Amino acid sequence: MKKATNTIITCLLGLAIFTGSAVSATQNIWMDATHIFDKDVNKLVKNVRLETKKERAKRVKAPAPEKKNYKVGDIETFWTKNIVENKFEQTKAVLKAIGKHCYVFVEEGKSLPESAFENVRKSFDENIYPNNTKNFGFEWTPGVDGDERITLLMFDIKDGFNGSGGFVGGYFFAGDEFLNSQIPPQYNIKSNEREMFYLDISPSDPTKEHYMSIVAHEFQHMIHFAHDPKEATWVNEACSQIAPYLCGFGHANQIMSYMKTPDNSLTAWSQEQMLANYGQVYLWSYYLYNRFLAGNNGRADFFKKLVDSQQNGIKGYAEALKPLGKSFSETFARFAVTNFVNDQRLGKANEYAYDKSLGRLLLPVSETVKNLPATVEGDVLFWSADGIKLDLGNAKTKVEIKLTAPMFQLSYDQYNEFALAVVQSNSRGKVDPRISWMRIDQVKDRKTQGGTLVITPDKDYDTAMIVVVGAAPEEVDENTYKKAKGIKYSISINDAGEAVSRVAAMVDSAEMIQNYAALASVDEDSNEAAMMIRLNNLEDINFELTRSIRNELENGNSNGIDKIIEKIEAGEVKSEEIRPLLKDIISVAEFQLNQNSGNAELEEKVKVLKSF
Repeated sequence: MKKATNTIITCLLGLAIFTGSAVSATQNIWMDATHIFDKDVNKLVKNVRLETKKERAKRVKAPAPEKKNYKVGDIETFWTKNIVENKFEQTKAVLKAIGKHCYVFVEEGKSLPESAFENVRKSFDENIYPNNTKNFGFEWTPGVDGDERITLLMFDIKDGFNGSGGFVGGYFFAGDEFLNSQIPPQYNIKSNEREMFYLDISPSDPTKEHYMSIVAHEFQHMIHFAHDPKEATWVNEACSQIAPYLCGFGHANQIMSYMKTPDNSLTAWSQEQMLANYGQVYLWSYYLYNRFLAGNNGRADFFKKLVDSQQNGIKGYAEALKPLGKSFSETFARFAVTNFVNDQRLGKANEYAYDKSLGRLLLPVSETVKNLPATVEGDVLFWSADGIKLDLGNAKTKVEIKLTAPMFQLSYDQYNEFALAVVQSNSRGKVDPRISWMRIDQVKDRKTQGGTLVITPDKDYDTAMIVVVGAAPEEVDENTYKKAKGIKYSISINDAGEAVSRVAAMVDSAEMIQNYAALASVDEDSNEAAMMIRLNNLEDINFELTRSIRNELENGNSNGIDKIIEKIEAGEVKSEEIRPLLKDIISVAEFQLNQNSGNAELEEKVKVLKSF
């Protein structure tokens, strides 16, 4: 855990943790619209012949089609998707650049710097095309139109963007790979009969470097369709999310949306938490990249195998992970722990950590337990996880953690599963953390599952992180449960044995309360990264300060509470800015009063705290 006395510095430095993809104060977060075509594309894949213009001409004994010989300045009319009105409409566009691997068109009447078109062409030809094909495989080439060049259409995507929030940065529509003559009229689907993808120009800014990350993302979708047109959305998006990083464009900016809503299923692709989906699948891909795929060849082999596999969803990952000696379930559980712990000292070879560029990333916990015994009730989605922070500052030598949860039948003799890990650590970082995994047994006749884990925190360990993972057997079709709600669980935590003499962390209560007030008084964060770092730091101060005050009260003094009262009465701190912290401090003091009734002085101080 970070030292709370350095919180202000931590908050400022944390804005730079996402090396290579810093989000400006005014930049909105983009999303891909490829998945909105899933229903149409699945219908085409299932029912319509996929063939080239040349193949069809030969089949119906028609003249062979002629390849278009484009030149810069030519005007072409394309079918585009009006996302707001859910309809296809026609858009005229001017050809601005011709590359080795691409045509760059822009919507007629739209004014952009000429340098933007050359930048798109050069970046696609020299960076994105060679890197994406190396890591994921090749697109269908020369494809449906017999032209080896890919069309990049830059236009204002009608997505309802109103100046703030997420917007559609681009999309790949696989329907363009089909011939209009083969698509039944009742489908209401229009094809441009070529390999192409679509790029937004408002609010997207083609002059910015991050614009090309959208291009890399969409090109992966095109490649994936050529190899496995029936792939699960979350797997396809996971590959497209890592593609920009492999092309040198840095980390995905949707990471912060996942940090804001961490209760998100990796496999369900929730419409309600769309940006969180993108952040989560990016971290999943980056964890695999960082943990297992050493060297460029290893990365290419893994992702090519994944893209080429005809096994979809979890089964495709299971197939790609098998040569690495890892299962999907095991890998996901370690990924879940990493998101709440992220410490290179734990495990082997970054088993529970990202690299330095994401070295400060931590998901917010769902609950903090400061007093034992305790019971935590929660629920967790399939292929998601909860983090529960446990204060061991006053824990005895034996801490028993017991999990109880229901069993739900997913298929014949197969049920939902749980995994649970406990990571013990030292809040001052003086010793390496250690991890224990709970053995979880299923009692089928009672439809319950659970287990008990006993940890023995000694004087060096004053904090623990409990990570609860929701899972399922890998062989079960994930479509059978992807819309399921969270599965409830109950965790009881008790301690026994002898008291442990631990050295309490030295904290300056006055400085910490001042830092808390300063962070809490921020009216508006510059971006989501700043907001999540600020919230995590507020939680850190709360955790450290309430623990320090509890230790003081148990040793017969109330110096921390006295300093807080002094700060508020002197007007140096406003009570409304620290109200959540005051509530927790009052709870700690009242717990001490229950243990030792008759402390009139402390009772009076609690009354003063409640009056603020």
